[in-house]
Amino acid sequence: MRKRPIKSSRHPLGRLKSLIVISDWISFIDETKKSWLYKNQTVQSLNNASVIFIPVDFSRLIYNASSYILLYGAGIYWTKFAVSKQTITTDTRYITGIVIPEEKWLDNHFNTEPFVFPPPYDFMIVSDFLQEFSFSALRTQEESTGYTRRAFGRGVILTQLVFPFKEPLVRLRKTTERYEEFDSPTAPMRILISEFAGGKIINEITLESSNKHYEETIPGIRKISPNLLQIFPEKWSNEVYLNGLRREIAIISKDFAFIGAPMILK
Repeated sequence: MRKRPIKSSRHPLGRLKSLIVISDWISFIDETKKSWLYKNQTVQSLNNASVIFIPVDFSRLIYNASSYILLYGAGIYWTKFAVSKQTITTDTRYITGIVIPEEKWLDNHFNTEPFVFPPPYDFMIVSDFLQEFSFSALRTQEESTGYTRRAFGRGVILTQLVFPFKEPLVRLRKTTERYEEFDSPTAPMRILISEFAGGKIINEITLESSNKHYEETIPGIRKISPNLLQIFPEKWSNEVYLNGLRREIAIISKDFAFIGAPMILK
């Protein structure tokens, strides 16, 4: 039977709220590991490891009195690196969630010195390693009167988002346009963890089910394994909850493909 595509929402912005960019994943999580392998080859240099994520919502996880933020939605981990002096390689892993210690999440939102933007762009956050762009502000630049305001908004998007992250943005757009990765009601969950369980888990991607290709090593991530139910048994064992989550992710991926990405990459 042919699968029925997931349609985007009728609201002008669908379910899009913001786009989150972690510009330097290695620095953001204070990664201490320095050497990486790719297809059994030593990586000579890691030029970029970044995350682009469109969140549906978030929840709080508590483990031994420590609090973590779980963002779920549709996103991409993208890395550019060299295995030899002559060859630059890129690789990606698509993700449906990110787990970050709550203190780190709040620090990067409120305890840094972000750029201060005038309304309606004051919902944007551009700190050292984390940027968050409000889709409502992006849309307002289209509707606002006055060349100065439109030019300012577009300039921020170009310099902070499009120019440095165009390749992963285009990849994410093409993927969300097609019926794959995020758009199936049975699409597996793939959660990028910066740190969890009091430091017992650091810089891993945990999968709902095994996938040989996905589990291949990628520079910047220590480990990829199908242990989602072992790490978060209470959160992910409810099939009704999971099915609802998958549908939300499927919808927002289409909203990004046909509403959000054209706004950014026009």
